[in-house]
Amino acid sequence: MAKKTSLNKGLEALLGDVVAPKETKSTKKTTPKKTKTTPSSEISISKIKTNQYQPRTTFDEKKLQELSQSIMKHGVVQPILVREEGGGFELVAGERRMRASKLAGLKKIPAVITKASNTQSLEIAILENVQREDLNPVEVSKGYQRLKDEFGYTQEEVAKSVGKPRSSIANSLRLLTLSPKIQTELEKGNLTEGHAKVLLGVEAAQANILLETILKEKLSVRDLEKMLILKTSTSTPTKSKSTDEKNLESALSSKLGSKVVIQDNNGKGKMVIKYYSYDELDGIIEKISV
Repeated sequence: MAKKTSLNKGLEALLGDVVAPKETKSTKKTTPKKTKTTPSSEISISKIKTNQYQPRTTFDEKKLQELSQSIMKHGVVQPILVREEGGGFELVAGERRMRASKLAGLKKIPAVITKASNTQSLEIAILENVQREDLNPVEVSKGYQRLKDEFGYTQEEVAKSVGKPRSSIANSLRLLTLSPKIQTELEKGNLTEGHAKVLLGVEAAQANILLETILKEKLSVRDLEKMLILKTSTSTPTKSKSTDEKNLESALSSKLGSKVVIQDNNGKGKMVIKYYSYDELDGIIEKISV
């Protein structure tokens, strides 16, 4: 039997047997409750509207066509999840299946009806896609941000709702501070999340210049890191450090568990915290975010 991940458990928790309280107009944060579901039945596709909380913004047309061909041959193997909305239904999870079913010419689709709040609808949509790693990094980040903005979640509460470490949520949200141009390439898949994390460490103008180089020369994350190290070593003049600077660097390095370099120029400068793996970066973020 396959081992269940915390994300699997998170989705199961949201789709349990306890009836959720009625939705109120208040956007005040609430602790996610389990939702009540009914057995699968076929529902007219025309009565289902898309999920207003769907975190996915892009759909691969080629993959949709492939899924459509599979549905024409085998049918919809896994029912979609919907909730009642007005006189019809609103999709909670399974938009790819519903789109592909439309392409296949289906008029009805197997569906499970659930009683889910707006918060649960967003959480389930995020969980469904993150479990399969179907969302691109920017879509994931925007989904987390919506939980914070629209429902008042803290990073810790977002982490618990999707079954991920808080440091992972913090790193994901940082992607939204990148320029729109970088985010677009990340959404298209022309840039990896590894590239994006490296670009977060440089100034915005330089990051956009580096983006062009990455795309033109098809640089790997390692190549990009080496390029930045080379630029830093050739552009930063060596300067003897005072005892105070050395002592402060040592104290901060000990506190954070990672090498800290202070570059001071008569009271102005910068402090650089070095890391050598994403796990180490996560640890640093945990410490400075307390």
